[in-house]
Amino acid sequence: MINEVEQKRLEELEEAFELFNQTSTQLTRAYESLQHEVIELKQKLAQSNKEKHRVGERLDQLLALLPAAVLVLDEQDRITDMNPAAAKILGKDAMGRQWSVVVRNAFLTHNAASELITHDQTIYQLSETSLNLSQTDHSLKGKILLIQDVTDARTLRDHISRHQRLSSMGEMAASLAHQIRTPLASALLYVSQMSSKALSEEKRDKFTSKTLSSLRHLEALVEDMLQYARGGKAKDQPVDVSQLLTQLAASVEPKVFQTRSVIAYDEVKPGLVVMGDQDALLTALQNLVSNSIDVVGEHADIQVRVTTSEPFPQEDSSVSISVKDQGPGLTETLHEKIFEPFFTSRAKGTGLGLAVVRAVAQAHDGDVWVHSIPGQGAEFGLRLPLAVEKEQA
Repeated sequence: MINEVEQKRLEELEEAFELFNQTSTQLTRAYESLQHEVIELKQKLAQSNKEKHRVGERLDQLLALLPAAVLVLDEQDRITDMNPAAAKILGKDAMGRQWSVVVRNAFLTHNAASELITHDQTIYQLSETSLNLSQTDHSLKGKILLIQDVTDARTLRDHISRHQRLSSMGEMAASLAHQIRTPLASALLYVSQMSSKALSEEKRDKFTSKTLSSLRHLEALVEDMLQYARGGKAKDQPVDVSQLLTQLAASVEPKVFQTRSVIAYDEVKPGLVVMGDQDALLTALQNLVSNSIDVVGEHADIQVRVTTSEPFPQEDSSVSISVKDQGPGLTETLHEKIFEPFFTSRAKGTGLGLAVVRAVAQAHDGDVWVHSIPGQGAEFGLRLPLAVEKEQA
């Protein structure tokens, strides 16, 4: 006979087994459910990997067919990846090398406009963007570079510029015929009067002075015409900004003295060099100074300022050489119009002075600017890219 204690223990064991069976059944069902979820996740992961692989193949094909060069640089500016177009331009051995070294080897020069120029004068435009890819354990940083061949675009732009100059030359021919006639007729009249024996020395000196003034006007017309026709740049040589201002001071000194004007020059930082035509740049600055003196008249107070972009020096640094006066100033509507050929508000103006300044600036990959408030003077300036000295390989 089983006593009551043993009977109670049997009942407890039966309850425990029943609870174990229920728990086991629940765990089995949970395990089966997890297996189904794992299968679904594996299918989704396989689908995702397949889609990523498909996208990766498309990107690889796109980069392979892209005519522009695409490069990836790491934090140390080493090339870690590039497409076939980049390999064709830079060479396959560029992989893993410093970008600055590759630039020196593959290109002849680079300028402030982010243009890379090869030895055969092929021009590439360089663009870059930051790369910041977050990974599970670290972050990948660097740059993505895009290099596009813009030689044809530059050539087209030069052709358009040349066409515009030729079109302006047609207008110039008609305008000059009229503008030359007046000072030429004056000079001929004064010379014809000087042959008179009855002419006093005082009048003879007066006629001589007026004749020279008319001839100088003719000379200015011809010089501006030739400079504008050349497009502002005939050479590509280093031009020291300090020496350029020294030449400017010497060339404008007679006119400054004659008009009893005062001209002050900023102290120039050492080592400021631009690439271009020194004579053309000098002509442009002379035009700015002469323009200020002509507008103000006698006792003009002029300041020639030299400023550089910050930070300096960098590949994209530029220098601005400006001429500031205390004349009547300009209205905002005239800020662009005054640079058009043949636009002038002065009776003896050629209408080409400021047009030549803009042509010279554009020919040197720069621009021309003006700041002016009516009644508070005007400041005209040339902004030019600074030359970057190539590092030794």
